[in-house]
Amino acid sequence: MSERVERQADGDDPLVSAVLETVDEPAAVCDPGGRLRGWNGAFADRLGAVGDLGEASLGDLVDCPSEPLARAVETGERTMGTDSVSADGDAVTVAVRPVERDGSTTALVTTVTRRDDPLEDDRALYEASVDAAADIVYVIDREYTIRMAGSGFRRTTDVPTEEIEGRDVDYLRELGLVDRDKFQEGVRSLRRLFDGEAESERVTLEATFRGQTRVMENHLSTIRRDGEVVAVVNVVHDVTERERRREQLAANRERLTSILDNLPVMLVVVDDDGRVDHCQGVDFDEFDCDRSDFVGAPIERFERVCPEVVAGFQRALNGETTTATETINDRMYDARFEPLSTDGDGDSDETADGAIATAMDVTDRTERERALETREEELRAVIESCADPIAMQDLDGRYRVVNDAMVATLDVDREAVIGSHPEDVFPDAFTRRVDPHRQEVLETERARVVEERVEFDEHEAVVQLTVAPYRGPDRDVQGTVSIARDITELERQRDELETLTEIQELVQESMRALTGATTAEAIRETVCDRLAESAFYEFAWIGRLELGERKLEPKYSAGDDEEYLDAVAVRVDASDHGGGPESEAYRTGEVQVVHDVASDPDFEPWREAALESGFQSVAAVPLTHGSTTHGLLAVYADRPDAFSESELAGFETLGEVVGFALSATQYRRLLEADSVLQLEFEIRGETPLLEASSEHGCRFEIERAVQTGDDRVVSHLTVEGADPVVGEMAARELPNLQQLRRLDGKDGPHYEMAVSDSVFQYLAEAGAYGERGVVEDGVGHMHVEAPADADVRQIVDTVSERFPTVNFVAKREERRTETPWWHTHGDIGAQLTDRQRAVLKTAYFNGYYEWPRETDSEALADSLDIASTTLLQHLRKGHRRVLEAMFES
Repeated sequence: MSERVERQADGDDPLVSAVLETVDEPAAVCDPGGRLRGWNGAFADRLGAVGDLGEASLGDLVDCPSEPLARAVETGERTMGTDSVSADGDAVTVAVRPVERDGSTTALVTTVTRRDDPLEDDRALYEASVDAAADIVYVIDREYTIRMAGSGFRRTTDVPTEEIEGRDVDYLRELGLVDRDKFQEGVRSLRRLFDGEAESERVTLEATFRGQTRVMENHLSTIRRDGEVVAVVNVVHDVTERERRREQLAANRERLTSILDNLPVMLVVVDDDGRVDHCQGVDFDEFDCDRSDFVGAPIERFERVCPEVVAGFQRALNGETTTATETINDRMYDARFEPLSTDGDGDSDETADGAIATAMDVTDRTERERALETREEELRAVIESCADPIAMQDLDGRYRVVNDAMVATLDVDREAVIGSHPEDVFPDAFTRRVDPHRQEVLETERARVVEERVEFDEHEAVVQLTVAPYRGPDRDVQGTVSIARDITELERQRDELETLTEIQELVQESMRALTGATTAEAIRETVCDRLAESAFYEFAWIGRLELGERKLEPKYSAGDDEEYLDAVAVRVDASDHGGGPESEAYRTGEVQVVHDVASDPDFEPWREAALESGFQSVAAVPLTHGSTTHGLLAVYADRPDAFSESELAGFETLGEVVGFALSATQYRRLLEADSVLQLEFEIRGETPLLEASSEHGCRFEIERAVQTGDDRVVSHLTVEGADPVVGEMAARELPNLQQLRRLDGKDGPHYEMAVSDSVFQYLAEAGAYGERGVVEDGVGHMHVEAPADADVRQIVDTVSERFPTVNFVAKREERRTETPWWHTHGDIGAQLTDRQRAVLKTAYFNGYYEWPRETDSEALADSLDIASTTLLQHLRKGHRRVLEAMFES
């Protein structure tokens, strides 16, 4: 350590030593309380200290009124005390820098210098000068420290001068007085001044004082001693108002220039010889010349364009002032011709010394006036023809214009209304409610639309009142115009629409909720619960036709009136046209409604029970899919006419969705069932295939039926015992054949048939699966597989409706001995959509996966009536799901 560094007697402090090693000027290290922890020799020499300073504090050696030590501890920043006096009476400057350790101030480095620098010599003079200045004035030394600041700084910023004196100039930015970019511009100016590159700089920037943004102009000038720049004084002027006026003046100047350039005024001055002396606003293109050629030309130059102008100038040269409306080049001008005389009297009877013509282009104004007149005529015609009452009132509220509808509504003469006030023609209560709207329109000058309920002809009506300001030619508000429209019926329709919208949303929510229901029971519960829990319906139930009976048996109900079902029975007979709305809906497959339970004669058998339960109207919705009815939904409301046409249309859609969902659950049960019913039907009659098998002694087999999703079924036809062409000829006579394609298999199948309205399709809708159809010796056999609990009668009816003569010949319940191929690796079949299963099955049985392929994607897509890209998409997605089930199960 340097010999100049001394320590306290109680031990070495590495921090003190490290700090003092770096300081050449008089310096000491103090603790936060001011007690000296170390010092160098220059410090002791400067303060005239004798002996050990180990027990001394800075306050014992230097008197510092501004307390730089305390301020440094408080702020954690460098401070200065330029008003300090040493113990021997010397004026000194005390600079304190805090030293932090672990986030807190542990020591302070204090340097003490005599105030003999050039700036301190004249400090009193400087301080008096800056304090006397009205603007912000402060001085910055070469260390970029603010040495002094005038009282104007505090008056402008509310920041005390002692807070910034001794601080780095960057403190102004920390206070938020100036933004970073402008501050850096000021620092660059200071650097140029201290480097001697300039004697003064001017920086204009925006500063924020007292929450307001002001424009401040900084004048930076150097302070020199013996030719050296020792400081910079900054005088700051508030030029916000000056800048505002400058911007406003520039805007006004630009606006005035624009006005002068576009002013539609033509001015021509001629001398006593009738030659043009000055002109402005003249379209020189019409005269095939420019300004230099036009000035000096005789007034006869106007003869071709407008002869009347020449006559006007001639009268003015003779001392007469005239006005006229002239048309020049399809533009209309209001012109004034006046004589000019040297004595300034233009009305002299003597010959004038010249003439001046001013012409204002009034074409647009005239067209606007004509348009306004036309508009007023049209407006009056509209007002008179309007079926709604219309009235115009002046600022005082007096009626100035009323139409016939207004007069008819009041049932008074028009003369009795014109000039009167509202209270003269309307009840006081109505006036008190309506007149404030007119007052508000006059105050805001904006239209207002309100709805009021008023008593009219002994009934309450809803009136929509539109009040708007009307303006005069100068666009000033001169009163109001009011239109009253009876919207009672519109309000009723609006309320009905809102209710209908809510009901439709309820139906839609019910249909969306079905996506999570996988069993028939869950489907019924979902639909009934949602309907019965709504604010529109009281009770709902779903029934199904019982096996062997013609009676609808409720399967699930929701609501508070389940006793109603115990009191009624709904039978379904083909000849029964009086079975009520439920029976009729089930038989016909169409939605039925009873709008008024109390008066509908067809509902008489169930009326008493319904009224006791509080039911006033009923809707019966068949749950159908295709041609199969899976049950019936009945909904009850506590008010007559509760079901509108739109509402019933929504229920019809709901019935179809529920029917589809129930059909899907039946088909899923068939796929997953451990035991199934094997049904066999014998078919006779005159059909192309039956007749061909009898005639040619051959056998036809129809199998592998796949629904394509567009009401078509694709199946394979195999011909045995005859040329396959026999099967082709018979198939082409089928009335519902859509497409027939020959396959390459020699032993079969021989043809791919696409038919509509197929028995296979209807069996699927009834929850059964048509395995195959066999036609031999003029007799057909249909083999059907169905769930063990299937409605066999419904399946029998389904097959019987498709063929002339049908006999139900066999029914066997069999337990599946072979596990479906997908069960080994999880429910692969359940992972496929209906379309994916149909596409994969068709591809497989058509040899798409053979090597080489027996068919291609184009042929497959054509048979399924879909695009080839769609086919490939379904194939890829189906392959992925099968592989996922195999490898990830």
